[in-house]
Amino acid sequence: MDEQSVVAPVQIPDRAYVAGPGWQELLVRLHQELYTLAPAYALSGLKEKLGGLRVQVEAEGADHSALRAVVTAAEAEAMGTCEFCGAPGSVRTRSNDEPGGWRKTVCATCHRRWSAHRLMIVHGVVRERQR
Repeated sequence: MDEQSVVAPVQIPDRAYVAGPGWQELLVRLHQELYTLAPAYALSGLKEKLGGLRVQVEAEGADHSALRAVVTAAEAEAMGTCEFCGAPGSVRTRSNDEPGGWRKTVCATCHRRWSAHRLMIVHGVVRERQR
């Protein structure tokens, strides 16, 4: 295999756009911690699901319990951080959704605008719908 055919692993900075700006600092810190533990770690999953952050990583020869510990800590931090603005938040549904509807971690301020369908995240950027 020649050097040109070696592909760098996909890491958090390559996929951070899947989360809102409120989680970006958290993702930067997580990437730095993972990179310190396993510089060649590969991201196999990164998404928001049921209001929380979900991260899956692979790293050959790394201490998998240490990797899981930093990922678990970041996921827990995200559950208390508004994905829109980074303020303290909690997992909520939209006010007008049925029970079991769309869940997102939001603060009280962003929840009002998100519940009114005026606030959304598109490709990592908060967008405000015009009335």
